[in-house]
Amino acid sequence: MRICYFAFGESFHTLRWCNHFQSLGHEVHLITFVPISQEACPDVQIHVIPASKADVSGGNWHYITKFLKVRRLVKSIKPNIFHSLYATSYGVTGALVGHKNYVITALGSDLLISGRNSRIYRKALQFAFRKAKWITVMSQEMYDVTREMGTDMSKVDIVPFGIDPVVFNSDSRALPDNEFVITSTRNLETIYNIPHLIRAVAIVKDKIPNLKVNIMGFGRLKDELIALTHELGLSELVTFWGEVNRYQISETLNKTHIFVSVSLSDGNNISLNEAMACDAFCIATNIAANREWITDGENGFLVEINDVEGLASRIMETYTNYEAFHKKASPINKKVIEEKGIWANNMKVVEQKYHEMINN
Repeated sequence: MRICYFAFGESFHTLRWCNHFQSLGHEVHLITFVPISQEACPDVQIHVIPASKADVSGGNWHYITKFLKVRRLVKSIKPNIFHSLYATSYGVTGALVGHKNYVITALGSDLLISGRNSRIYRKALQFAFRKAKWITVMSQEMYDVTREMGTDMSKVDIVPFGIDPVVFNSDSRALPDNEFVITSTRNLETIYNIPHLIRAVAIVKDKIPNLKVNIMGFGRLKDELIALTHELGLSELVTFWGEVNRYQISETLNKTHIFVSVSLSDGNNISLNEAMACDAFCIATNIAANREWITDGENGFLVEINDVEGLASRIMETYTNYEAFHKKASPINKKVIEEKGIWANNMKVVEQKYHEMINN
């Protein structure tokens, strides 16, 4: 089949979808508003419509003015499936194209933040969802928000993304003998709330010998977060890795005792899934997205947003009882990931739906 994705070309999610379905033998096109290297999608046909650079915090309404150019491109490509990733900017613009097999995938903040907090965004999403033939969301919470908007739920399905078990597994797991390692793989943006983790580390730093903290990711708050570590006397403990590839993430997670994700909101916390697959013990914020993967006290811990003392307490508790906690969590996490966290299995659902849409 011929699939045309309409999405932010620099996004890992976009590249993942495009490359995956191309690898299955489909003809894949990508329409995007930002120039990207052909090396990122070597066998995908990339079509760039120049526009102002996207703001990760939202407000990319200028994209809508490009819908006529998008429509002309789609008519020339003649795809069987036209699929937008991200429900607001690309999703709303794509809805104006009028393709009969239009799909929207919501990624998280487009629904859970924009859709909840802005009446304008909510109206735009309602319009886009009416135009879509199929809508995918990544969690029950996102499904519920979509229903609250008055969407026809017969065309909405929960499809978590999941991980690649070839890359993310515990086959090479080897914890260091002389260090206790905490790792975060979330980007350095406000929504991921990295100061929460840094301040908790400051509380426990003198109680855990040879503590090491990895902060893997990039973002606009890098300088601010580095300054905070200096202020709290953590410079020798905390390493800022910057942007890294998934193999570096997997290697580091396999040398990690505790993975921490303290985000304020998530659609499907793929970083958490990766850590679970690599057999790190997980501590995450008590939000709906994480409750779908972690049962507090069973296969990890859930902490309240901005409860720095609570996070520090859970870190200390895990450090003190690491072997017992890990032994209990490990088989549960393995089963959870196998049942619903494998990317290739979840994408089979998408491919099957594509075929159903075309045949109907």
